[in-house]
Amino acid sequence: MNFVYDQSSTISIYHNSIFSLADVESVLEPLFGNYYGKEKLAAIISSVDHIWCVYDRRINQYVACALVQSHNEKDVLYIKLFGVAISSQGQGIGTRLLKAIKKWARQANYFAVILHTQINNDKAIGLYEKLGFEKQYLFKDFFRPREIPLSLYIHEPDAYQMILYLQ
Repeated sequence: MNFVYDQSSTISIYHNSIFSLADVESVLEPLFGNYYGKEKLAAIISSVDHIWCVYDRRINQYVACALVQSHNEKDVLYIKLFGVAISSQGQGIGTRLLKAIKKWARQANYFAVILHTQINNDKAIGLYEKLGFEKQYLFKDFFRPREIPLSLYIHEPDAYQMILYLQ
């Protein structure tokens, strides 16, 4: 399915198009590669139900992606990863991508969209709150790499679970 969800003079937002792994990795690997590593990131990309990507025609490349998992038994979407290339941040691309996901989720009769973000990621939290997400829970050590024992880990990357109710 090659679905153009939003298109302007410079960007297009695609949902569940046939993206190559390299296209999605080109956006997400610089943002999350140090944390996940190439293999785990590729596994996450291949595991989701929905991939949304933003293509910028001015520079002829993808500049944002969201990996989204359906939880149909709860009528909830979970945004596993959401990222905008550093060079494209601050241009409203993340806002437009989240608005497109929100609109589609409403039309598909989902009840809510949830995601997790580090508690010190004020920029992301501000974006999510601007679009209607609310902090729901605080999870201690949520982003701690599971292969590193807690006793050896110095920093505790806590996370907020944030929720956007759609109905």
